[in-house]
Amino acid sequence: MAVEVTTPALRAHDEWLDRRWRLTGLLVAMMALTTAALLVATGTRPASYGDLLSDVASGKVREVSVAGPDVPKAGDSVELRWKVLADVLDQYAVVHVGDDRGYDAWQEPVFTSSGDPLETLRSINRDIVLTPASSSDAPSTSFMEWRAPGAVVLLALATWLAVLLLIVGGPEPWRATRWAWGWAWMLTGPLGSVAYLLLGGPLGTFRPRDRRRRLTGGWAFLAAMIVPASWVSR
Repeated sequence: MAVEVTTPALRAHDEWLDRRWRLTGLLVAMMALTTAALLVATGTRPASYGDLLSDVASGKVREVSVAGPDVPKAGDSVELRWKVLADVLDQYAVVHVGDDRGYDAWQEPVFTSSGDPLETLRSINRDIVLTPASSSDAPSTSFMEWRAPGAVVLLALATWLAVLLLIVGGPEPWRATRWAWGWAWMLTGPLGSVAYLLLGGPLGTFRPRDRRRRLTGGWAFLAAMIVPASWVSR
């Protein structure tokens, strides 16, 4: 009587576990960490005017730098700068006073105030210190609305493009298709890039049990559109 011997099916080889791709993913991750540290240390983060008012009211912010006219009038713009996170992270918001019709705010986050934003700050906290500043004090280059020195912006751009090259030219990604990760990279910026490095395979972390189940591009596009919208609504 013949005995049929069966052998278990071989698992498909995962290229992300190869040494060259692990090193490549680690290199890009180190670039991302370095970029984040330099942006925090030397850059200025875009923030909300409402966040500033809340921080001033709670006493978290005691000094605000003001770049603009001493007594803003309707049609003027005032840039407010302050520090958070133990005075380590610089933030800024541009406030346009009065009617904003016809005002072009494409280049940076701009908020509208019906009255003098400086008087608003004083009314919230009488002890607030308003110091004059110059527009030339801020870095002249920016990356995704973060203002930073030119070298840091170039590193941030190189890191962002390096992630795209991994998505396009690297092994088949985990958890989502190339199109799906591409939408996340394009529409959510650094968040999508970090998610890809951690969950897409480059670092070999959180490896899925079933690599055949993956998010497709259409669903990823919808999810990537919802995430930024939720940030704006806050």
